Amino acid sequence: MGSETSRSNTHIANGTGRRVHIFYNTDKMVLQEMQVDISSEAEISKALEGAAGSVKLASNTKLVYYRDDRIRSFYIPPHDYNKAAAEGTIYMSAYYEDTGENICQNYHIPSDRSVIVTKDGNVKFQKYGASIWEDEYGNIYS
Repeated sequence: MGSETSRSNTHIANGTGRRVHIFYNTDKMVLQEMQVDISSEAEISKALEGAAGSVKLASNTKLVYYRDDRIRSFYIPPHDYNKAAAEGTIYMSAYYEDTGENICQNYHIPSDRSVIVTKDGNVKFQKYGASIWEDEYGNIYS
């Protein structure tokens, strides 16, 4: 029989409906810097009986981790999954690509376990031996 590390079979499924950026490592990751750019666009129109307006805000977030060649990352499109090419236990951080919004930071995933990132921004363990989209409680996220 092989060792625990040779049997590692961890997958990460994206049930959010949005593209996510996954970072993972065998050790906890340390965020070095977070850059947030916010832009706004205002539109005001005056009607006969008063003024009406709207403001749109947009942000772009760039996350920078301390340089470590062991940190790996990949993007997962909506309703797709990818395998984490790591040995043993991993720590995962996940962000929405379009906004940079944090889903989780250093989420502990034991060796040979898979997870589902859900639409409401949670991370659930996949039911061992079942579909990648089924969590431990029988909920389906595809």
